[in-house]
Amino acid sequence: MAYTWEPKWELFTVEIDGIRFRTCRDRITGLIACPVCIHAASRCMNEPSPLNYQYENSFFYTVEDLIIHMKNYHIGEYRKKLEDLQMKLSEEES
Repeated sequence: MAYTWEPKWELFTVEIDGIRFRTCRDRITGLIACPVCIHAASRCMNEPSPLNYQYENSFFYTVEDLIIHMKNYHIGEYRKKLEDLQMKLSEEES
């Protein structure tokens, strides 16, 4: 019995509702990785890893589950940053 998992990543393109992005999918299990959490560009697209990137392990069985995760976890994070930036810009204009 194995207690570790060594994913065999392959490039996987998600296209849903006119939005298209690339991420990684394990060839053996079919698990789809969140492209933001694992920094898919460095994991399966041969791009260099960022120096200070905080990796998280978020894997999903379906594209729908991945989309729900991205909407709930990542979009909210960016929305807050945009609201803060908008507030800062409006204060500078005043």
